[in-house]
Amino acid sequence: MPNDYTTEMFMKTLNELLENKINKGISEDEIDKFLQSEAISNMYQKIVKVMADDVAKTIEAIMYEKVLEERAYTDEFIARMEQKWGKAFVASEALYICVIESAQSYGKYVVEQPKEKKDEVAFVYKAIISIHARACQEYLEILCLCRNGFADGAYARWRSLYELSIISDFIRKNGRRVAESFLKAADTEDRYEWARCAECFRHYSKDKFITFGAIQKQCALSTTEWREQYNLSNQLVHASPQGTMYRLGNKLDTEILSAGHSDYGVSTPMVQAAICLVCITADLFTLFQHGDSMVSMIAFHNWVDKIQNYCNEIEKNCFEDEKQ
Repeated sequence: MPNDYTTEMFMKTLNELLENKINKGISEDEIDKFLQSEAISNMYQKIVKVMADDVAKTIEAIMYEKVLEERAYTDEFIARMEQKWGKAFVASEALYICVIESAQSYGKYVVEQPKEKKDEVAFVYKAIISIHARACQEYLEILCLCRNGFADGAYARWRSLYELSIISDFIRKNGRRVAESFLKAADTEDRYEWARCAECFRHYSKDKFITFGAIQKQCALSTTEWREQYNLSNQLVHASPQGTMYRLGNKLDTEILSAGHSDYGVSTPMVQAAICLVCITADLFTLFQHGDSMVSMIAFHNWVDKIQNYCNEIEKNCFEDEKQ
């Protein structure tokens, strides 16, 4: 049976103190009064403080040993993750590298375009290329979380990437006025009111704030399936009972409390992150006619299918028995 060393120490000290008082001839009434006084509470607090200080010293003395031991376990786990998910990880990272290289090439092409041509979409280009840069970083963060076995954290991070894909699509569709409003809002506390100038919100009530949900309804990635996935990611981000009791990395056994790495559940954030990154890249590449970028965009869409197939294959080979 697990011990409560703090309570044991307190009771031992209290019993010794009471024995001393009894040996000195103190009456039972005085002992009862002593037991009901604040002295007992103060004594307990002092013992807790002394023991806490001792624990802190012990932690400091062994912290390198314990942390290096935990890091060794983490390294072993990551090695096992690479054995299971390596092909999907490599394909996902290859997408990131190719997207970055293509965006850099596209950016150089845009710089060389005539000034009047660039001025036509200057605000839209600046807004979407900024969104794209942020999306690339978030995509890499999601891959990092997946490789380390944090499917829930990766999916919570995907939530932001999905929101960026919605905003990117909305700005591309609504053009200069909305893009300029978006950029100006960067120096304010405005979250979504910048979108009010869009034609689709022309009859929107002035007493009603523009929400992400309102913008989401105007975009392609707002199907029933995508909204369900977005709602699921919201549950994982917030302290909801659903996100707490049902975790992506928990496999099918909800009785096991996951508090660390898990090799399960990473395919969902990995695939959906790839889809969103490619969608934002497509928004960027369609602003200027550039043959190489069009080819890359189609190749990226096809590559997402490859990532999906790799993930399906891995889940079938590694987790099919558990699903059954």
